Amino acid sequence: MNLTAINGSPRGAKSNTAILLQHFLAGFAGSNGHSHRLIHLKTEGGADLAADCFDGSDVVLLGFPLYADAMPGIVKELIERWGRYRGAGNHPILIFLVQSGFPEGSHTRNLVPYLEKLSRRLGCDYRGTIRKGGVEGIRVQPSFMTRRLFDRMRQLGAGFGRWRTLDDGLLEELAGAESQNRFGRLTVNKMSELLFWNPALKRNGAYELRHAKPYAPQESP
Repeated sequence: MNLTAINGSPRGAKSNTAILLQHFLAGFAGSNGHSHRLIHLKTEGGADLAADCFDGSDVVLLGFPLYADAMPGIVKELIERWGRYRGAGNHPILIFLVQSGFPEGSHTRNLVPYLEKLSRRLGCDYRGTIRKGGVEGIRVQPSFMTRRLFDRMRQLGAGFGRWRTLDDGLLEELAGAESQNRFGRLTVNKMSELLFWNPALKRNGAYELRHAKPYAPQESP
C-alpha cells in the first residue's frame, strides 16, 4: 500500500500538523509491504506534487490546521485543483487530519460532513477524519505532555496499515470533549501563559510590559 501524506499547514515542516503526520506515518511504516511519502504544500513544488498525488497513490492523507474555523488558503486551492479528477475513476482512499489550537471538539466537528461529501464528489473512498484540538504548543511542550497524543497517532497509523481503517475508539479519544468546563478553560489559559505567551514576551524583551494598557483612557489629573 502506497500512502501519500500532505501537510497543508502554512508553517510547513516546522508545523504542528507535520509533527502529527510524522507520528502517524511512523506507525504506518511499521506494517510490512507499505511505502509512504510526506509532501509539504508550503515548499516549492509541493502544491504541484500534491495536486497530482492521486496518480500512483493507494491512500491520500490530507492534514491541515483549522484557523478560527477556516482552512488555510493553500488547502482550499489544492481541493479545487483536485476537481479535475471527478469522473476519472480508480481513485485512492481519502483520510484526513484536522487539528486546531482551540481544545473543544466542536471546532473541528463540522468539517467531517464536508470532507466526507468532498470525497464522494471526487469519487474517492472516504475512510475517516482524525480530529484533535488543543494542539498549539506541542512543539515546545515537555515529552510527558505529548507522549499520549503521539502514542495514539502512531497507533492510528499502525492500525490503518493493517486494516485500512481508522480505529473509532482512538478517533473519539483524540476528538475530545465538545466543550471545556470551567476547570479545563482555566488550565488551558494557564498552560498557554506559561508555555507560549510568557516565553514569547521574554524573547522580545516585553515581559515587564505584559500588563501595559497603552490604549486605555487616561485618568484626569
